[in-house]
Amino acid sequence: MEGVKSSDHIRRTVERILQEFGILSNDTAFVTDNGSNVVAAFKDYVRLSCAGHNINLILKHVFDHLDEDNPVHSNIIKLFKDTKTLVTHFKRAGLQKALDQSLKQSVETRWNTRLAMLQSVNDALRSGRLHDILLRRNELRYLNNIDCELLEDIIQLLKPFDEATRHLSTDQTPTLHLVLPTKATLLRGLSIQDGDSVIVKELKGKLAQAVEMKFKVHLYHKVATALSPSLRSFLRKTLNGQEYEEVISTLTALTETSGTEERVRGLVEKEDPPPEQGATEVHNFFASCVEEEERKEDSGDMESHGRQLVLQYMNDTKLTRFQCLLDFWREMSGGLVPVAKRLLAIPATSTPSERSFSVAGRLIEERRSTLNPENVDALLFLHSNI
Repeated sequence: MEGVKSSDHIRRTVERILQEFGILSNDTAFVTDNGSNVVAAFKDYVRLSCAGHNINLILKHVFDHLDEDNPVHSNIIKLFKDTKTLVTHFKRAGLQKALDQSLKQSVETRWNTRLAMLQSVNDALRSGRLHDILLRRNELRYLNNIDCELLEDIIQLLKPFDEATRHLSTDQTPTLHLVLPTKATLLRGLSIQDGDSVIVKELKGKLAQAVEMKFKVHLYHKVATALSPSLRSFLRKTLNGQEYEEVISTLTALTETSGTEERVRGLVEKEDPPPEQGATEVHNFFASCVEEEERKEDSGDMESHGRQLVLQYMNDTKLTRFQCLLDFWREMSGGLVPVAKRLLAIPATSTPSERSFSVAGRLIEERRSTLNPENVDALLFLHSNI
């Protein structure tokens, strides 16, 4: 019952806040973690799992459930324990200032800090400073137990997860369309390669299984991917026929209810526009998901106007010439534009809101405890939009 009360409290609080801003509706989409009380709180709304939390859950699931009695797993457990002991020693002994860059400690509540810890130790080892400091102090025992080869192998395995988190956590560009390609890119990077060690093969298998199981992909993620010109072909090849038709049908329904549907008469105001110079729509991290357009479908006369509009967009190969997704939709006209504005405004992670909580914590400190709530809102708004 406590869980039910907690979920009711969460829902009522969020609804009250959104009503204050006049943005609560049945179509409101919420991006949250996978806590049972949060899932229950938003069961009547569209709820998307935070992709950043999903990645964190994948890594925790794999590395927190290694079997110490398994000789392969025990080497990994020992590496994390030894590096953590080394970092702790440097912090307690006040040796951080002797390094060019300080060692980072892993923190359970912060995403990807395991990688930050391993990377900082590896960088210090490569520079030689770590060895020299411990040698002068006759404390090389802190280094002798660290398997440097395994250290580099695990860093290379974890780097794609860190890069994926950074791409999905930005708050200046759309990110929802990158969730499905992120899952595909991570799985592709976890395929077994010739030359992989026994430990690397074991970790890749466990990580791939966890990605399949814990990286949640919602219909809205798929529809958002369809709204990226560079990723439409990837979507067709990734989804089966039923899933792809569900995306087309959803786009059609959203277009026809947007109230701005136009008859099919061309999607772009300027014919054959020049390529944009600036930020690319899809980062190199997702390059393997960008493919040449191959298939075209004829939108028959019997189709609804909304479906014709969607199919024309999905099969227009000229649209891939646009570089920036925001610029692309600024240049577009027709019924898909409000759909794109609605869906691509949804973030892939809850990171932006968590950043706001951090800013609020620094803003409302002891000397500002009587700050007017309206002023707090205004300051946070300015910080987020300056």
